Amino acid sequence: MYCDVLVVGASPSGIAAATSAAEGGAEVILLDKEMGGDFDHPANTFFDGMFRRAGLEVEEEYVLHDLEGMRIISPAGHAVEIPAPGRFIDRGKFDALYLGRAEGAGVRLMRGVARSAPLAGSGRRVETDAGEIGARVVIDASGVDGLIARKEGLSPLKHPEDVAWAAEAVVELSGLGEEKYFEYFVGSISPGWKATFSPGGGDLATLGVFVRGHGRDVRPFLDRFVELFKKYKSAEYDVSEMKVVSINRGGDAIAALPGEIVADSLMATGAAAGMSGIAYAMRAGTIAGEVAAGAVGSGDVSIRGFSPYIRRWRREFGLEYRMGRASLLTLGRMRDEEIDRLALGLSKRDLGVPGSFFRKGLSTGISLATTRPRTIPSLVRSFVEG
Repeated sequence: MYCDVLVVGASPSGIAAATSAAEGGAEVILLDKEMGGDFDHPANTFFDGMFRRAGLEVEEEYVLHDLEGMRIISPAGHAVEIPAPGRFIDRGKFDALYLGRAEGAGVRLMRGVARSAPLAGSGRRVETDAGEIGARVVIDASGVDGLIARKEGLSPLKHPEDVAWAAEAVVELSGLGEEKYFEYFVGSISPGWKATFSPGGGDLATLGVFVRGHGRDVRPFLDRFVELFKKYKSAEYDVSEMKVVSINRGGDAIAALPGEIVADSLMATGAAAGMSGIAYAMRAGTIAGEVAAGAVGSGDVSIRGFSPYIRRWRREFGLEYRMGRASLLTLGRMRDEEIDRLALGLSKRDLGVPGSFFRKGLSTGISLATTRPRTIPSLVRSFVEG
């Protein structure tokens, strides 16, 4: 079996990469172990500004619940409220919509697992449980572990030790999903990043923890957060009736940053390349697919032929990811008491800044710095080291 471009992993970035490569004239196969079944894609919330920033449109057919913004909640319960329209989505419908568009562009969907992708002549020979596939270009979009990229000698994450490992509970409680704000809980409740509450409409919501520096098994942090959340909401709901429906696990490369993401006939994109977030990962995949199709067309599938992928991604998103990493590392160095004082100061400021999502984030960062000047050296150091 042969194709111009083989994309491994039907993640948002993988689907986008396959679609854009096919639209660029390449013969494309999209391979995933769950193809035709239920994908394990637990991410379910995004903000409209991020979609616009990535050149995407929000489509109501997969939206379950509209959000008005986010609250960042300190260990002592001080809340910083940021208006920012967002959505809780049905991931099954979301994935099906974009897979259908990939097929419409000419992508062949295939179920299987890729085990290796060694160089073979002017392409790669991919060993899968569905047989051998020859491809001029292989794009690894298989998630944060990036198994193909790593096996073939790349180090696609610059800081793999900073992957945030996640555990998320889908919960039911009468009326809980009707709330209008996504909530981030920061501090020692979820070291290194956040715990989250995502209202999904009706009685549905998710509670999650994203933890750095404590290994992959973060279930104890989730259990602790669920109990804290019940206390936090006990004045509004009969939390004794809250039921945990299911538990999802995964990893998020938000602080890992891209490392080596291209080799001859091989690219990594999305979480496999340290590019996290649904919208931003899809944009990264789109760029990768466009560059892959162009490289196949020109006959140059070398590292040099893929250089536009790196340049374009850095130009569009490099600064944001470095700023995000610096902010997370700074947060991780702060004690709960410091976070409380910072949140109390920010809660007295108007963070309803007009403009893009990036501008809102930048304004919040400026407010943080002026409220707590001692954080500036740590932020700068983290940015430079990133």
